[in-house]
Amino acid sequence: MTSPTTTTTSRKTGPQSGTSWIVTSSPLFSILGKENKSPDAIQSYRSPETSLRGLVVTTDEPLCSLHILLATESNGGGGGKIDGGGGGGGQWHHPDDGLPHTLEHLVFLGSQTHPHKGILDKLANRCMADGTNAWTATDHTAYTLSTAGCEGALNLMPIFADHVLFPTLTDSGFTTEIHHVNGKGENKGVVYCEMQGRENNEGSLVDRACMDLLYPATPASCGYSAETGGKMANLRTLDVNTVRRFHEEYYTSDNVILILTGNVQSADFFRALDEVEALVLKRRPAEKVEAKEGSRVGRPWVGSFIPPMVAADGLAGVYPPYNPQNAAGTSAATPVCVSFPSEDESRGTISIAWRGPPYSARATWVHLSLMWDYLTDSAASPLQLAFVENDDPLCADVGPAQDVFKEGYHQLWFQEVDIEKMEEVVPLFYEVVAQQAGVAKASAEDDDASFDMARMHTVIRRYRRRLLAQAERRPTYAIVDGVVRNFIYGPRAGEPYGEEGKEGVTSPQDEMEALRSDVDILPILEEACEGKLAGDASYWQGLMREFILDRPMAVVLGKPSAAMSKEISDGEKEREAQQAKD
Repeated sequence: MTSPTTTTTSRKTGPQSGTSWIVTSSPLFSILGKENKSPDAIQSYRSPETSLRGLVVTTDEPLCSLHILLATESNGGGGGKIDGGGGGGGQWHHPDDGLPHTLEHLVFLGSQTHPHKGILDKLANRCMADGTNAWTATDHTAYTLSTAGCEGALNLMPIFADHVLFPTLTDSGFTTEIHHVNGKGENKGVVYCEMQGRENNEGSLVDRACMDLLYPATPASCGYSAETGGKMANLRTLDVNTVRRFHEEYYTSDNVILILTGNVQSADFFRALDEVEALVLKRRPAEKVEAKEGSRVGRPWVGSFIPPMVAADGLAGVYPPYNPQNAAGTSAATPVCVSFPSEDESRGTISIAWRGPPYSARATWVHLSLMWDYLTDSAASPLQLAFVENDDPLCADVGPAQDVFKEGYHQLWFQEVDIEKMEEVVPLFYEVVAQQAGVAKASAEDDDASFDMARMHTVIRRYRRRLLAQAERRPTYAIVDGVVRNFIYGPRAGEPYGEEGKEGVTSPQDEMEALRSDVDILPILEEACEGKLAGDASYWQGLMREFILDRPMAVVLGKPSAAMSKEISDGEKEREAQQAKD
C-alpha cells in the first residue's frame, strides 16, 4: 500500500506500565481542514503486551469526546455453528439473548475499583460533562463521554475503562437492571421494559424479518440477523453467568480501543491510556486460562462465516434478480408478510433490501449513498415522484438505510403504504429503477424517467456540503463512524494482507492509511463531482444494475392487525397471572 501522507512509527515507554508502546503518527484528516499542519495530529497507540489500543485526534472543537469501543458479535458462540462441528465448538447462548445490550446496562452499575452504581455520572458531572452514555449496534458496543475541555475526559478515562473492562456483574444488579418478576407476576427490569416497548412495533418486526432474509441462519447462525437488544422470551430465561461469559469473551484488552477527540495534547492522552494499560496488566491472570468450548477465536466478525443470500423456488421473501422479460418483477416469488399490532388497519410498511459490497469497497459504499440520495432525497427525485408526489400516491414516504458490515446491506422503506395497493409497490419500483438504469425505455412524454446527470451533480454537491458543515460544527461526528468501521473490519498491523494476490503482513503505516481511507471520504466525493465520474451517467446506471436489479432482493410486507394487539395483551396477562401463582 503506497502511503499518500507522511505516516511515521515510533516507540514510547509508558510511565506507569513500563510497556513499550507502538505509536503511529499522521497528519489530520483532510475532511477536518488544513489549518492544523502538525505531522502528529493523529496518533495511534498499540500495546504489544496486552494489544490494548488508543487513538487521539486533535481537533479545535471546545468539547472533548471519549469513545470506548468494542466489537461485539451475537452469533451464539462457537463461530455460530449450530451443530457444534469444528471452529471452536458449538453454541453456548442464543443469538437473540441480547447479551451486548444487557452488558451495556450492567457496566454502569460499578467496577471492581468503584463498586457503586451511579459513580460514573457523579464524577462526570464534576468534570463538566452531561453524564455518560452508550449504545449497542449490530456489530459493536460503544461507551461515550463528552466534557468541556480535555481535562475532565482525561481524568475520567481510566475510571470509565475500569467499569467497561472490570465491571462487578453482580446477581442483584442483573435482577434489577435486566429482568425479574415482581410480586404481581409482572416481568420487570430496565432492559426488559425497554425491549417490551420495541419488540412488537412496526419497524422492528419488519426489520427483523428482513435481516433474517438477508443473513439466513444456515448453515450457521449469523450475528447480523440477531436481535442484539434481546427478545423478551430470551430475556426471561437469561442468567447472569451467560452475561459474565460474554464479557469474558468480548470485553478484553485485544478487542477494545479508546478514542479521544478534541483540543487535547497527545502526551496527556498517552498518560491516561498508559494508566489503563497498567490496570489491565495488574488484573491479568498470572497463568493462562484454558479457553472454554465455543470460545471466540481471533477478531470478531473478521473471520466469521457470512451465509449467502439466495433466491430459490418456494422460498418466500427473496425475489430473483430483475428480469426485463417479466417487467412486473414478481416472477414466482412471494413476499414475507409480517403482522404488527395496530388499531388502524388501513396502512402498512414495506421494506426491500439487498446485500451490498464488502467493507473494503469504500468508494462503492459512498457511491451507493449518493445513488439513493438521487433516487429518494427530495420531492423531485424519481422514487418520490412515482410513489409520493403525485395525484394517486401509494405511500407517505420513501427512504433508504444501509449498514457497512463485513458484507453489508442497503435497504429501502416505504412508509404508510395503502394496504389495498401493497402488491403494486414492487412492480412500480422495478419500473422506475429499470428506466433510470437504462434497462427499460421511458415513454417520450416522461422526461423524469431517464437518468438526470445534472441532478446527480446537485446531489453530490449537497452531500459534500452537508459533510463539510458537520465537520465544521462538530468534527467528532464527521469522523467517528469511519473510525468505528475501521476498528471492526480494517487491517491490523502484523496481520496478513486481506487483499488477494498480495503477500506479506500489514504494517502500522498500512493500518493508519486504511483508517484515513475509512474516515476521509472527501476525495471520493471530489472524484465523483469533478473527476472522471463527473459526466459519466453510465457509471451510476451500472451501479443501479449491479446492486439493485442484478441481485436477489428481500421483500417484507408489514400489515397492521387490530386482533394482534388484543392477542398480545391477553397473552401477557395470562402469563403474568400464571407467574404470580408460581
